Amino acid sequence: MNLKEAFQVQNIINDLFDHAKSYLMETNNVVTVKEKHFRSKAVDGQPDEEIDVTDFNSKKFPAEYVIEFIIRLIDEREKLAHAIRSAKSNMDFDLDAAVDSNKKRHSLAEALDWMARLQSTHTIHKNLGRGYVFNKEGNQTEYRYDIERIQTIDFDRNKLRKRIKDLYLKADKISNDIDAALIHTQVDYVFPFDTHGDNDSIIEDYINLNHKS
Repeated sequence: MNLKEAFQVQNIINDLFDHAKSYLMETNNVVTVKEKHFRSKAVDGQPDEEIDVTDFNSKKFPAEYVIEFIIRLIDEREKLAHAIRSAKSNMDFDLDAAVDSNKKRHSLAEALDWMARLQSTHTIHKNLGRGYVFNKEGNQTEYRYDIERIQTIDFDRNKLRKRIKDLYLKADKISNDIDAALIHTQVDYVFPFDTHGDNDSIIEDYINLNHKS
């Protein structure tokens, strides 16, 4: 499989792990419930009875087999991680560093886009200011005054736009290199399960293959 497919299998394994773990954490899936009905204590001559009231509709798989399946998933996740790491080591650039740097380029470009939309402004706020003085009688009186607000951008907009363009151009080039590497870099790993079914089908196939009655 190529590196892109390997990352997809990683996601499948993680999803399977969460699904199987959730199955084990559902009480009805891991317990057997029996009720003892003591009829004889209420009415002489009535037989006592033990009834199995386990929720078999919910309990699809034996818990021990599901635990075994999860442990296998952990092992497969580890094998895949080693295979991916080995494949990356043979690349002519650091894939993880390239992905991380490109995320930061896009993040910075978005911030600069926001800056580029800022405008220098000049506004007058009528009677917004408030002050106090003492009049001739010695009483403190309030007075109002206008406030002029001048906002000036502290950067060269043309230089900023060029930086934005350069960031996106480099990010696009690196993205193309990453996409090509994901497709052409081979990973020495074979996923042992059929990925076309749903999670329960994969678990069921594993149990049927490894625990034939």
